Amino acid sequence: MGKIKFEKFIQKAKLRSPLQGFRKVVQHIEVRIDPLTERRCRINVERAKRPRQTPTETADLDKLIESSRAKCFFCPQNIEKSTPMFAEGLPDRIKVGSACLFPNLFPFGGFHAVGVFSGDHYLELNQFAPKLLEDCFKTCLRYFRLVHKKHPEIRYWYINWNHLPPGAASIIHPHVQIMADPEPSPYLQDLIEKSKSYRERNGSNYWLDLIESEKSEKVRFIGESGPVCWLASFAPQGNREVLAIFSGTSSLTKLEKHGLSKFCGGLSAVLKGYHALGVQSFNLATFSGPCDEDLGDFYLLNAKLISRPNPAPFYTSDNGFMEKFHQEPVIESMPEDLARGLRAYF
Repeated sequence: MGKIKFEKFIQKAKLRSPLQGFRKVVQHIEVRIDPLTERRCRINVERAKRPRQTPTETADLDKLIESSRAKCFFCPQNIEKSTPMFAEGLPDRIKVGSACLFPNLFPFGGFHAVGVFSGDHYLELNQFAPKLLEDCFKTCLRYFRLVHKKHPEIRYWYINWNHLPPGAASIIHPHVQIMADPEPSPYLQDLIEKSKSYRERNGSNYWLDLIESEKSEKVRFIGESGPVCWLASFAPQGNREVLAIFSGTSSLTKLEKHGLSKFCGGLSAVLKGYHALGVQSFNLATFSGPCDEDLGDFYLLNAKLISRPNPAPFYTSDNGFMEKFHQEPVIESMPEDLARGLRAYF
């Protein structure tokens, strides 16, 4: 087994704080380095206490939900007449249970689709039952297989979920966005290449080594749902980042045979934990190897979730100059505390 290095160093910021009668205080900033990508993040839990000159109440979310309901494209009374249909010999729309998948009306890829979970216009995060999640993901996988059959060069599949406006969702109604591309995204390419390099250096699979190391350390290990291991990321790229690793496959291709239902059970548990922590908005993305190639010797399918600010008329974004330009996120909570909070839901 290769040695996973959880590297971090501490910076100290000294100041005379008006909150402490102008006495000298020291704040500790942890700079953490991702064991695989070597990307860095900065963690200072004190930043969660900083004043925000924006409303913090979320009562207006109820108004937004109600005002958006009548004209919602994804609600049962509108979905058939207001959403597009597939072309090129595909089914008009793909349906499994209460889920429905159709083309994105404003795509940013040649194969960009939207999957609606159900007829419910709004769901709290503790209301996403495993079966609800599984049916929607099954529509996604069915679409991917149909696309690849007609277009064998479309080898990279992505399932993405923006939930509520702070997570970049333009529509309140819960839905996922999926894409199929001929090339991996830059971040996925980086993951695959560095996983391969790790294998060449250490003779082992980084992702399996990470699972073993985190289960041994116990501080960021959350739990397991079948073949899926859930961890709080050591060097998160967003607040309350959760990492899911699928120990049986490198791609989404065989997901239905390698833990889809177990993944959905685990995801449902994480969302319940998020709800208990007060999270309302989040992002999710899967990082799959090519659908027609087994990279299991050095790479495993994985997914990430991060929380986003709660909806409000005006809110302070968690995505500023450090994230946009320097690609070094500033995090306000400790991964070890997140793991402790979510562990109870497994």
